[in-house]
Order: sequence, then C-alpha cells, then structure tokens
Amino acid sequence: MSRARLPRRIPIAAALAALALAGTAAAQTSSGRERDVGARTTIGAPNAQACSDAVGAGDYSDTALAACDRALATERLNRQLQIATRINRGATHLRRREGEAALADFDAVIAMDRRHGEAHLNRGAALVLLGQPGPAVAAITEALGLDVREPHKAYFNRGAAREQLGDLRGAFEDYNTALDIQPDWGPANDELARFVRNRREHLAQVLGEEAETSN
Repeated sequence: MSRARLPRRIPIAAALAALALAGTAAAQTSSGRERDVGARTTIGAPNAQACSDAVGAGDYSDTALAACDRALATERLNRQLQIATRINRGATHLRRREGEAALADFDAVIAMDRRHGEAHLNRGAALVLLGQPGPAVAAITEALGLDVREPHKAYFNRGAAREQLGDLRGAFEDYNTALDIQPDWGPANDELARFVRNRREHLAQVLGEEAETSN
C-alpha cells in the first residue's frame, strides 16, 4: 500500500503503534561514520558485550538491563563504547516502556556527541512514549538532518508524534515517506491501512446517520 489519498477526520488512536528503534548496535562518530562495537572493541568489557548482544537479540529482560548497568558502572569504557552502551541501555528502557530512564540515556549521549543522529532519533521515540509529541517532532526532525542510518524509522516515529498532536496530514505524509523509503515495511503499511480503515468507518457512520435522518 502506498500513496493513498489522505483520509479526513480520522479519530486519533488512543494508543500508539510500536515505536521503531534505531541505532542500537553500533556507536557513531560525530562525522556520521559508524564504528564496530563487537567483541574486538569490548575486550575487558564483558558486560558491555552482553548488553550489546541482548539488544541485538531483542532481549530487554531484567538480566539484559543489569548487564548494561554493570557495564556503565564498573567497566572502563572508552568514549565510543560508553556512547554505544548508553544507546543500548536506552533502547532497552524504551522497549520496557521506561520512558524517563530511556530519555536520560539518550540525553547523556547527546551531551557527549551532539550530532549523534541515532541518539536524537531514539530520544524522539522516548518523548513520544512520554506523551510529549511537540519536542518529539523537533528531536526527530533534527535526527533526519544528521543522516540517520534508518530514516524510514525516523519518519515513522515522527508520524506517530504528529498524530498525537492532531496533525493528521503530517502524520499521513510521514507514514507514506517511511513506506517510500522502505517499501512493504509492515509498521508503515499497518498505519496507512488504519488511516484508510478509519476513513471508511467514518463514511459508513455518516451515511448511516443520513439514512436515519431521511427516514
């Protein structure tokens, strides 16, 4: 599904769709070049490695979070590995719907590297989760200006933030852009399908009310 016409007067969903996370497996320099944070760079930092592996496997359990905490509290991490581990811990908090804790980690990364696009992107996701759509739109827009690796996720999350704000046209356009970048991507397809479904339901309701009035 792509480039459908914008439906009007769509009820805003009470709950957001799952947010799209990005940039959880690699550190990124201010120039935008990624650096490997695998086993070669985590020698002597087994908890940082465990934290990275857990995020890569989609594990956001208490055990995974504890590994991230231990890495940051007890291991001697260089700057890039500190950034990567905070991104990974922030992503773990985000998946656990712990928005404030996630936001703190992404803010800490930005304090270390203000041009870290993935931190700005995931910071925006945390703000959406916390019900702060205005700042979320600003954070994600900034991320898009920093050449994030997965821009379709940025547009998707900004669409969710714009929908929270009641900007249905902007939300629809962002979901469409996400789908243009990543064709047949499930989350964006689902949101566009929801827009069309809600439009149809609205039209059916209007027609039903008109029929009752005419009778």
